[in-house]
Amino acid sequence: MGCCMRYNIKKEKKSLSPLCFLPSGKLVCYRWGEVLILENGRLVKSFPIFKSKKERILGRCRYLYRLLRMGVRSAWALNEDIVLLSVGSMIYELDLNSGQLSEGFFCGEGIRPLIFTQVEGISSVDDGIYFGGYLGNREKKPVSVYKRTGNDKWNIVYTFPQGTINHVHAIVNDPYRDCLWIFTGDFDEASAIWKVTDNFKRVERVCSNDQKYRGCVVFALPEGLLYATDAPFADDFIYLMNPIDYSVKMIAPIDGSCIYGCQWKNKYVFSTTVEGDGRNTSRMEFYFGRKRGAGIKDEYVHMYCGNLQEGFTEIYKEKKDCMPYYTFQFGVFKFPYGVNNTDTLYFQPVATRENDQDLLSIDISQYVLIVG
Repeated sequence: MGCCMRYNIKKEKKSLSPLCFLPSGKLVCYRWGEVLILENGRLVKSFPIFKSKKERILGRCRYLYRLLRMGVRSAWALNEDIVLLSVGSMIYELDLNSGQLSEGFFCGEGIRPLIFTQVEGISSVDDGIYFGGYLGNREKKPVSVYKRTGNDKWNIVYTFPQGTINHVHAIVNDPYRDCLWIFTGDFDEASAIWKVTDNFKRVERVCSNDQKYRGCVVFALPEGLLYATDAPFADDFIYLMNPIDYSVKMIAPIDGSCIYGCQWKNKYVFSTTVEGDGRNTSRMEFYFGRKRGAGIKDEYVHMYCGNLQEGFTEIYKEKKDCMPYYTFQFGVFKFPYGVNNTDTLYFQPVATRENDQDLLSIDISQYVLIVG
């Protein structure tokens, strides 16, 4: 017997990046220097935040947009009125009422958050917004974890020493184990999972030195840590880590490395990446190559949806375009940050042939699993 998904893909808006959900369920988006707010797919508010011609004019060419790494890289809603925006190595705070952008916080040359994490309900760690430094860092220079202490103010709460990791992939709030987890990358012992207690005075490496511990998208569940691997040169899987003995159980195979995903009501979504190996390649091959890593099974970006009770099923895929992987970005699906409790799954294909940089949606009420 086999199974497939029946679903309807809807193109919501052209060239629109979904950023994050507000507590009300409204969706904050970005396009060409402008922030737009959608409610049930309808535009309810928009205002410019960047006045530079680079964003407003050059950004309309999708290839230049990708080449120059324009736009907002990650975001998080502090509340219904204030949103954090990661742009280059800066973190800004945007007031959605006035449209005013703060002066910003400089993370450091080449440093940015891959994702913000809201920490709450952990007895030994202060509540707040945290992020870990994400940068190339092949030399494994020290990498810090930051906590927001006020408007445009971020303090370092922990630093991984020289020679330890390349960067931080994810910080995970785990109320079931009353701790935080940090996932780091990318190679050898830097590919690791760390347990954090006592306000970062105790940071313990519990798993390392294997690509099965290299994850970017992680969810804390009562049963353990559910995550997908980000391993372009090894087979990739959705795993469940036992938080007692730190063993991992394979839940489902996936067809490539995973950088992006989201929670959608009681389901979890993981998308794969079309990228190269990422290890010892020549500079020419690194910037202009199109040779897939061994863990990337085909030229498609795949999306998987499910949970531990129902299992995981592929629900959508798009083919990578013909442009070089690194210079013009990997083929991915990006999702808005924050928990999505609406009936609509929003996502943006990037560097794909069919819907590059457009905002797409799937209605949860309009797809069913067909077994036969």
